[in-house]
Amino acid sequence: MVNFVLKDVELLRDGEVIAVPGDLTVTSLPFFYFCSVQTGFRKIEYKMANNPPARITCSAGYLKTGDYLVETPEGEKVMQFNALNGTWTEKNASAVIDHQGFIARQFALLRPVKSSGRTVPFN
Repeated sequence: MVNFVLKDVELLRDGEVIAVPGDLTVTSLPFFYFCSVQTGFRKIEYKMANNPPARITCSAGYLKTGDYLVETPEGEKVMQFNALNGTWTEKNASAVIDHQGFIARQFALLRPVKSSGRTVPFN
């Protein structure tokens, strides 16, 4: 079981704070946190504080539009992410949820789904 807290997490662009998620409690790995930020094409960076013994590797970036394999309480399923409006849709379904709904339903992003012989990069 994994259980630790990342303290004072901030997302930055060109040295300016663009989002402050605050303290994040991690209970399972892999761990993804989604945060809506204003659009832009410059690199997103992060700054965080954590307890000294924890060795944590993190990365920040945009989630691209496409199909992703998602772990749900009912099992794995493919969901489509729309980067323009930040919503998730189940394949062949009309129900749309945002990031907060994604997390509230205890969904976890596993990886991009391969499409037509090429892989969708995950940054």
